[in-house]
Amino acid sequence: MLKPLVLLAVLACLLVGPSEQLRAQEPASLLEFRLADDNDTAGWQEMEVRGSDKPVFVSNEVALNGGDIEKVSFYKDRNGDPSIGLTLSEDGAEAMITTTSQNRGKKLAILLGGKVVSAPVIQSAISKEVQITGRFDQDDLLTFFHAIVLRKLPANGK
Repeated sequence: MLKPLVLLAVLACLLVGPSEQLRAQEPASLLEFRLADDNDTAGWQEMEVRGSDKPVFVSNEVALNGGDIEKVSFYKDRNGDPSIGLTLSEDGAEAMITTTSQNRGKKLAILLGGKVVSAPVIQSAISKEVQITGRFDQDDLLTFFHAIVLRKLPANGK
């Protein structure tokens, strides 16, 4: 009998079919959190933030990725927009606390599939529970699903 997670993943793939881009990448690397700045920072990459006409400069160093997440929840925020709740692993929580406590007032870029979907300002230290709100479309939600849930599947399908 297939494990419930494997069965869920197979069902999801059959229903929505991952894009070629998702198949070509390691799922845990599709979701990344990196420090960012509005000003040109030496060695950081200039990137567009979806929905904004201003670029952001993103660190090459990944603070967290999909592998640091234990659980994801999808729901609507008080405005009816998609919202994503994340529960971090112990290692992920430690990395998030360190990153956010040392960088208050700076930006933390959220990248999905190598593209910045949001770059909020860090207001306070964040630990194990994270809530992300923003302009997420169906593809973003599917990418979150792949990056977090499907990453737990063995690479060879066994």
